[in-house]
Amino acid sequence: MPRISPIIAKTAKDARRAMLAALGGGVIAIAGLTAGQEYSQGQRALATERLLEARAAADRVALLQNRLDLEARLAAATGEESWMTQYAATLTELDEAIAAVALYANLSDGFRFQSEVRLAHDKVAERARLALDQARAGDLGAARSLLTDPVQPYHQGLFQQSIERFIAAMADDVQDTLARLHRWELSVIAAFILLTGLAAFALWRQLAVNLAQAERLHAEAEGKIKRLAMNDVLTGLSNRLAFRTGLKTAISRAESAKSKLAVMMIDLDRFKPINDRYGHLVGDLILKEVADRLRSVGRIGDIRARFGGDEFVAVVEYENDDRIPIRAGEQMVERLSEPIRCNGLNLEVGASVGLAIYPDDANDDEALLAKADFALYRAKRDGRGAVRRFDASMDDAIKEAAQLEAEMPAAIKSQAITPYFQPLIDLATGTVTGFEVLARWHHPSKGLVQPADFIKIAEKSTLIDDLAMALLTRACMEMRSLPPHLTLAINLSSRQIQDERIAHRILAVLSKTKFSPSRLEVELTESALVNDIEAAKTVIRAFKRLGVRIALDDFGTGYSSLSYLSELPFDKIKIDRSFIRTLHNQRESAKVVSAIVGLGKSLGVPIIAEGIETARDEEVVRTMGCSIAQGFYYSQPVPAVELPGLLAKTYGAAVKALPQVVAVA
Repeated sequence: MPRISPIIAKTAKDARRAMLAALGGGVIAIAGLTAGQEYSQGQRALATERLLEARAAADRVALLQNRLDLEARLAAATGEESWMTQYAATLTELDEAIAAVALYANLSDGFRFQSEVRLAHDKVAERARLALDQARAGDLGAARSLLTDPVQPYHQGLFQQSIERFIAAMADDVQDTLARLHRWELSVIAAFILLTGLAAFALWRQLAVNLAQAERLHAEAEGKIKRLAMNDVLTGLSNRLAFRTGLKTAISRAESAKSKLAVMMIDLDRFKPINDRYGHLVGDLILKEVADRLRSVGRIGDIRARFGGDEFVAVVEYENDDRIPIRAGEQMVERLSEPIRCNGLNLEVGASVGLAIYPDDANDDEALLAKADFALYRAKRDGRGAVRRFDASMDDAIKEAAQLEAEMPAAIKSQAITPYFQPLIDLATGTVTGFEVLARWHHPSKGLVQPADFIKIAEKSTLIDDLAMALLTRACMEMRSLPPHLTLAINLSSRQIQDERIAHRILAVLSKTKFSPSRLEVELTESALVNDIEAAKTVIRAFKRLGVRIALDDFGTGYSSLSYLSELPFDKIKIDRSFIRTLHNQRESAKVVSAIVGLGKSLGVPIIAEGIETARDEEVVRTMGCSIAQGFYYSQPVPAVELPGLLAKTYGAAVKALPQVVAVA
């Protein structure tokens, strides 16, 4: 074989090197492009996964906050140390969860999230801490009042808003990351195309395919991010953030068109007990069904959103007829009142609606939401299943209640709130057997304020126990100068009866005033027992051990009266005044009174008829077998200074008590 010329050999060698270099460059280019694609897709997946994990972590924070609120309520309702311990553990877990969420974001977003959410959380936790302190002190009524104050949902809303803003910031950050990756991909592709030249045509086709795939993945990720940022995952409705944006846009439209809109707050009436009883799976199915039903009410363009928990919100835009949102609210109540079939269960949830109208009630989104919330509170207070529109009287009522609450501590301290006494009459002998103590407030500008105007305010605040103890102290001191056979009856609220230490507080008052426990009667209404029958049993047994007698007040007005009589050792039963008031013109009332008297006789428990206003009333209840009577026929409630004169009046044989009073005087 002839030798190949060294030049040819060198040329061939260079050609081979060039070919190998071209092939190597192509392989490297292909490998680099493939690696770049895998890297960018991996980064997209990581970015999306990071957002989803951040969302899950944020949802866990919201769940822990809800659990924290539930545990605080349970601790306030029961006073049990286990719930307080669980609350403290959850509080620590929440702090850790908040810190964990912040790690998913950049430094500034994470710091801002922690600052905002902790500020809102501290507001909620501050009231919860006060409530737990009250619960530890035994004042469960005051504890629950702190947790049911309308300001709590407001700060909890701020807490949720902070989470939503954090998710939105995370979504923006991820979108920026995806955009940078997209730009990087284009730069790499352009560089490889420039390096490989015309020989990379086939590779270019593959790169074009990869680019199209990357753009599709980018669009899908972007769409998913937007859906996560603006929609409630469970129900598919808009979330709080999207609703705020939509509401502001709707207000702008209404302002331009000189039209109106109504913001409607919708709260489920019986969701929480169902959720507690059947679990969160059933609760989630109910919330989804509620969302579907809300979509079926109103027009397609109306805004509907889940505001948090079992609270929803809607916006109805219209021209001038204010009956339109009222009818929409009524349709919502009617639709949501229909039974929900779920996992073989037939559940009745129901809803209440409060609404505020732009521009009549407010001109901005915050004020509209606040006033719609006030209207919702009124709807639930009026019996649930109602639709209420905000009106000026709600503002007035809120301001007046706030003023009375602010003035009440000074009134208690200065003894402006004083005990009044109404006599209890033995129908067999006509003698005064004792007095029921009632509160009256001598207000410097409002005159004599009746208990209906301030007792519930005291129950909602932390003042009910201070008020009750102050009244009992003064009443016991006043009664010491009267004959020792006369008893003193005092009412305890539903909040006080949940306080396991209430008996010890009352014993302290009795010891201080040297008033015999056997002369004291504690009156409890059925509504005071319905919240926690087990706690009521504990408190009543404590009173019985002290020698204090227990009377069941307002008997017959509802709940589980007969079960209470069988479970609790009552010494007296008071027939509700509503039956006495209708005794002469409603046959059913007479039957109820007769049945209660018969029940009392079978149990060996005296029956008290309150609300006696005429001699005819007295004669009828005496004939039916009532033992004791009370009412305006004998006397209105009077201050202590009038008690000697009251006893000296002639109530038939009631004058028998007079010599003892004179002797004591």
